[in-house]
Amino acid sequence: MTFSITRRQTLAGLAATTSLLAAPGLLRAQNKTVSVYTAFAEAVNALAPGFTAATGFAVETVAAGSGELIARVKAEAARPLGDCVISIGGEGIDASPDIFQAYTPKGSEAVRTDIKLSDLWAPFSVTVPAVLAVNTTLVSESDAPTSWAELADPKWKDKIAFAGADKSGSALIQMLQIIHTAETDEAGWALFETMFPNFIVTGSSSAVPRGVAGGEYAIGLVLEDGAQRFIEGGAPVRIVYPKEGVTLSSDAMALIKNGPNPEGAQAFLDYITSPEGQSVIVGEFGRRPIRDDVGAPKNVPVAAELPVNNPDPAWVRMATPKYKDMYLELARR
Repeated sequence: MTFSITRRQTLAGLAATTSLLAAPGLLRAQNKTVSVYTAFAEAVNALAPGFTAATGFAVETVAAGSGELIARVKAEAARPLGDCVISIGGEGIDASPDIFQAYTPKGSEAVRTDIKLSDLWAPFSVTVPAVLAVNTTLVSESDAPTSWAELADPKWKDKIAFAGADKSGSALIQMLQIIHTAETDEAGWALFETMFPNFIVTGSSSAVPRGVAGGEYAIGLVLEDGAQRFIEGGAPVRIVYPKEGVTLSSDAMALIKNGPNPEGAQAFLDYITSPEGQSVIVGEFGRRPIRDDVGAPKNVPVAAELPVNNPDPAWVRMATPKYKDMYLELARR
């Protein structure tokens, strides 16, 4: 069963939803069900049957953006209802260490060492979270932007979809990538401020590639795999890897501290880390695997062909709260 958190829910609304989830019939017995908070419910739901068959645990999902899920876990800290968070931005977990519990999944010795950036969370998949999806019907190849800087051109006013750095972990990474790839942080923020009036903020990362594919938006800041799924479905979309650089990184999964079913949550993280779990993520969703013994998805460039320009993890930890606060001020103007 999947529950969703809407954009309109405040912390008070989250508390109300907490009461709802605690009602009889909505939460299964603690020792039989794993309650998963996720920004990628499709993947969790696809992983669930194999996990249940292997372990006997059922899975319930609560779906929302990374920022909303972190807020929910904080609101429930005195009486946690979730067991783990899956496929959210690791920056949010690192910024809230008091509400998560470190855990190293079984099989982690086979995980790529270059994507393990924190002791508090484990990698879920390898992503390219900051690329451009361009609708080829609305934007010709010659007119399409090839750089982050070109998004500041006034001709793109109200034509670029962005999920919102306060709602979406991938959108936060996209904003940080734009800032990081500029000559200085100050220049990067000034560039983001300049392009922001061109953005339509969707409040949901999944709405961005869907809107570009449907012709609602000309361009979107997206996860690579989100755009790739629409391309494989025949949508008039192509992916642009901005020349200043993209991030090759991992989204995160972690245990919620004092969650009701730590045994089940650990088992789910173990399953996701296994070759079986990673094969589901790659085969059904086009994500890149965290293990070298699982084949990469088809029809995407190999990592060596990408203009990878990863920020230093220490810079990300410093920049995340700073620029998230600045983003909130910018969005309120």
